[in-house]
Amino acid sequence: MPFFCIHCRSEIDSKFKACPYCGEPITDFLRKHLEHPLDGKYQILSRLGVGGMGEVYKVLHLHLNSIRVIKLMRSSIANEPGADDRFLREARLATRINHPNVAQLYDFSTLDDSSRYMVWEYIEGTNLHELIETHGPLSPKYAAQLAIEALHGLDAIHRAGIVHRDISPENIMIDRDEDGEQHVKLIDLGIAKQGDSTEANKTKTGMFVGKWKYCSPEHLGMLDAGERIDGRADIYSFGIVLYEMLTGVPPFQADTPHAYLMLHASEKPKALRAVNPSMPSSPELEALIFRALEKDRKKRFASAREMARALEELEPSLDDQTGAPPPLPKAFEVTEEPTKVATPTVLSGNAPPKAPRVDANAPTILTANGEPMSRPLRKVSTTNVVPVPAPRRSMMGWIVIALVIIAAGAIAAFVLRKPAPIELKKPEPARVVALAPGRVALNAFPWAEVTSIRNVANGATVELKAPFVTPAPVDLAPGTYEITLSNPAFRSPITRTVDVKAGQEQLINVAFADPATATLPQLGGGTP
Repeated sequence: MPFFCIHCRSEIDSKFKACPYCGEPITDFLRKHLEHPLDGKYQILSRLGVGGMGEVYKVLHLHLNSIRVIKLMRSSIANEPGADDRFLREARLATRINHPNVAQLYDFSTLDDSSRYMVWEYIEGTNLHELIETHGPLSPKYAAQLAIEALHGLDAIHRAGIVHRDISPENIMIDRDEDGEQHVKLIDLGIAKQGDSTEANKTKTGMFVGKWKYCSPEHLGMLDAGERIDGRADIYSFGIVLYEMLTGVPPFQADTPHAYLMLHASEKPKALRAVNPSMPSSPELEALIFRALEKDRKKRFASAREMARALEELEPSLDDQTGAPPPLPKAFEVTEEPTKVATPTVLSGNAPPKAPRVDANAPTILTANGEPMSRPLRKVSTTNVVPVPAPRRSMMGWIVIALVIIAAGAIAAFVLRKPAPIELKKPEPARVVALAPGRVALNAFPWAEVTSIRNVANGATVELKAPFVTPAPVDLAPGTYEITLSNPAFRSPITRTVDVKAGQEQLINVAFADPATATLPQLGGGTP
């Protein structure tokens, strides 16, 4: 049976460790499940990312004809102490949340080799990090609209008794449905915790888990004895995200964990217009963000719901100029790499309100015709989010304690390790956002240069970067195209007509000679 690379669609030897044309890794998992669908129903389409704990694949549910995302726990991680429990905990926490602004978990299963995988909703969009990187600062109105939806999702997570602990632009996805309606969804509960947990935001080896740019003072251990991290830590992180949406950069930037600790402990953020002078003035919006960024969590919003309502009241008066991006294309490809995963802190205080479990027969977040489910809004008891705090030490006392810990060597480990969250790895450009809705993979024997691609409907030609040599994947807008390939060893070029359809990939093979019998001519001589 032919074996095709899941990235460039070139036919290759399945024994290769990586595709010789595009470098895509070929794992034992792929060798097995490209030929035999996972659990007999999930056909692998492409790899979306590889993270600290798992690999993420785009798959097709063969029975339902529906796209899903599979998060597979890597075999090299499965043998680590506690890894299996962390993976299972992420799935169990996800079943407690059913909200249109949170990615939905559909399934959890174990393979014959004891490796586990989760099946998630496929979000055909881009993440907030890529949106800001591509378009720069967003307009106040557009940023508020995105933030309101994200906060409703965060509120649902908190009402389920969970602290996300990894709120960042990479974990906020944006897409549009078939009617053009925009949706925001929070993803990745890999390091989420139940609020009644007494564990700090560290692994058993003492390493901090999360992203230094977006962590709260509580994440860094600035809590009194008996206090626990609660939902207000996520509100601080979201304040950083909203600041970045409006300025293009987070409020605190440093090169080392020690420097980040000092900034989150005592530094006040600069005024928004001091960082982005072109932003329309909005003292009310700036005050809202700075309230979320208070070092003392008692001064922040008591809940994500409260912050969302404050934004909803303010949004109609906000300016829609400066940085508002154009409408998102309808065809994107998810490329967000999963965040480094560790032991997922349930909200402190009384037992959290029980959230509805995900029913396998319940409607998905988006119905078949693209209409979103109604948002479940319920009255929040903030006693589950804001515990009665014990007497606090002064902030300077916390800094001294933190520096002692650093001197003892805990932070030294971070500096040596240089964890990924400090310097976010940029995805490969070809896989960040699929601007064209359809892909054509071109192969030729013995090889060929793609000399022209012409749109049959309007006669327009597609600009090609020379030399454009097979094997070559090309992304095209839907339509009918004439693709011409040539080889200097052969006199006549070959032209193929192909219909490109949105969201579909197809392979085009051409042969200038019969591979089984041909004696290939030398350049400049003979005819095929």
